[in-house]
Amino acid sequence: MPDRDNDARVAAIAYLNSAWSRDSLRFSPALQTRVSTLAAPRDSSERAAARAATPLAAWKTVAVTPPGKPLADYELLARRYVLNTGKPTTAILHTDKGDITLALFGESAPFAVNNFVELARAGFYRNTFFHRVVPNFVAQDGDPRGTGSGGPGYSIRDELTRQIHTRGCLAMARSGPDTGGSQYYLCHSPQPHLDGQYTVFGRILLGFDVLDRIVQTDRVLSIEIR
Repeated sequence: MPDRDNDARVAAIAYLNSAWSRDSLRFSPALQTRVSTLAAPRDSSERAAARAATPLAAWKTVAVTPPGKPLADYELLARRYVLNTGKPTTAILHTDKGDITLALFGESAPFAVNNFVELARAGFYRNTFFHRVVPNFVAQDGDPRGTGSGGPGYSIRDELTRQIHTRGCLAMARSGPDTGGSQYYLCHSPQPHLDGQYTVFGRILLGFDVLDRIVQTDRVLSIEIR
């Protein structure tokens, strides 16, 4: 999900590294041990921030998952979305407050769009609900658990493009780089501080009034792909 606290935690790691480099000789043995044995956070962006931090060297070890798809799958996505000269793919969110029609950016974010389309067609989003709604920020859906920590059981790569967080944009929620899955959010208003950090893969064509009426726990009855 969009995490406003992440910047603060990354800054804290940078400060700790600076303090360690400058004053570690003044730290007591107990404090040095405490710092060097801090548990690594789950967020990969925070682990990445510790790469230059001597006391946090243990955080550098992160499992890397190799690509699991053959080249033919990528070629299929390119033909289906990037090179498609036909009618653009659209999605209709049928919610209990009304319908929201979305244009999907298959050309710039084929992985995210294909993932969203396949989940929608499989009924993954049927009777999910908006587990996070922050006025003037985002409305977020796509967690079958409804807790904000659920997903499809896999993750997809980020696709950071020139698409920006305008009012009504559709973007992939994530907890760190390349951790998107099924959760997505719609922006109530422009959010430029999120640009370049999250995959924007669509925008609202119709239904801004519906978005504005949505509150937490409102349901997505289904998502129709056209």
